[in-house]
Amino acid sequence: MVTTGLRAPLPAVSTWDVPSPPPRLVDVPPPPPGEVVPGYGYVVLTPGERLTVAGHMLAVHEPDGSALQLRRSWPFLAVNDRACEWCHNPWPCSAASWAEQVQVDAYGWAL
Repeated sequence: MVTTGLRAPLPAVSTWDVPSPPPRLVDVPPPPPGEVVPGYGYVVLTPGERLTVAGHMLAVHEPDGSALQLRRSWPFLAVNDRACEWCHNPWPCSAASWAEQVQVDAYGWAL
């Protein structure tokens, strides 16, 4: 080691400073074949269970009020201010949209 002037010697490089390689993707197992269901999270369902959950969701998540409301002020305005009775989100809520899409995928139309 050579020291010149007031300069301190450089430390030796240790093996601890060498970055380790990133973990390989093979080490991480793949997730189970499921899907994200609104209100339930990531679940694994059989096709029959999927249709049953969708039917229950459509029975519970319904819009409140009529499709169009007429304001009694001038000018008369038709307003669509519906919300879900169960989760109080603007209609159609994410659960009703998911359930309707499940039935469309299974039957070709929503019941």
